[in-house]
Order: sequence, then structure tokens, then C-alpha cells
Amino acid sequence: RICVHQSGRFVIVSNRGHESLAIFRVKQSHGCSGKTRKGTLAQVGFFHTRGETPRHFQFDHSGQFLIVANQDSDTIAVFSFNLTSGEIKYSGNEYRVPSPNFVCSCPINDRDGGDEDQLELEKVGNRIHISEEDNASTIPTSVEFEHSKKAVESELEIARKEIAELKKQISSMTVTTESLTVN
Repeated sequence: RICVHQSGRFVIVSNRGHESLAIFRVKQSHGCSGKTRKGTLAQVGFFHTRGETPRHFQFDHSGQFLIVANQDSDTIAVFSFNLTSGEIKYSGNEYRVPSPNFVCSCPINDRDGGDEDQLELEKVGNRIHISEEDNASTIPTSVEFEHSKKAVESELEIARKEIAELKKQISSMTVTTESLTVN
């Protein structure tokens, strides 16, 4: 994944084999020597994503937090983003999510009054649904993720039973090559 920060000043690239994010600063001026061209990239650094296979990442509405979905380690990691330097720092917040592959910053309504467009909630993966009728106004907790894991395990068990039944039906319909003799 490649993403340009909302300020237009940084480009972020995920390195799935290296388990990192590469961050580059977009040059805004020609520089003193005139050799640097506006719009060229300068490396800020490489930052480990605290997991395996950084499939997707997204900034929050403020641009100050970067949320990374580490698909093969089943984690979502949250980093603070320095708007001046472009460096990221692990916030200590990590969430267990089965094979996360998408992160989206979704605005929700503030039920306590206030400006309805200012409050945000981070939606993680594709298993957590927050509707406007919900009263949630925080990042989902590990308890919600555990509930999601139980629901997935239940769906998996039902699918296994359906597969077993289909295998029985197929085996009863199997025609052996001995019964298909050609005259």
C-alpha cells in the first residue's frame, strides 16, 4: 500500500516482506543549491509495524495517529505520527483481530451534544460494524474483539458441518469407472 498523508508532505509505503513502513518527506522547495526539485522524496526512515504482513494502514482524521493492520500476526497496532518530522512512534496500543486486512477512519455522531462531525471512531477489519443507533464513542475494546472471535468460530463450525454433509452427498453420487464401460 502507498499513501500520501493528508498534509501532502509525506508518502508512506508498507513493506510486507520487511514488516515495516517506509516514510518519505515530499520536498516543498527548490533548496539553497537549486539541485533538489520540488516534489522529490527524501527518506525519513523505516519503522517496524509491530507485526507481520502490514496489509493496510490508515491515518485518523487528525493525521496524528497511524493505525496498521498486521494481517499474519492478527494485530492492529497504533502509532503516533509526528507531523513535523514524519517519524512514527509505537503508542503501546495493540489489538488482537483475526487476519485484519483493512482499517478505516469513520466519523460518528456525538450523543452528548457537541459538534457531530468532530468525533471519530476507528473501525478495524471487516468484522466490526458500528451503526448510527449504537452508542459507542471509543475505539473497540478487546472484549468486543473476543466477541467477534467467538462469532467467527461459531460460523466456522457451521461451515464445517455443511462441508461434511456435502461430502456425504457427493460420495453417494460418485460413479466408479467400472460402471462406465464403453461398448
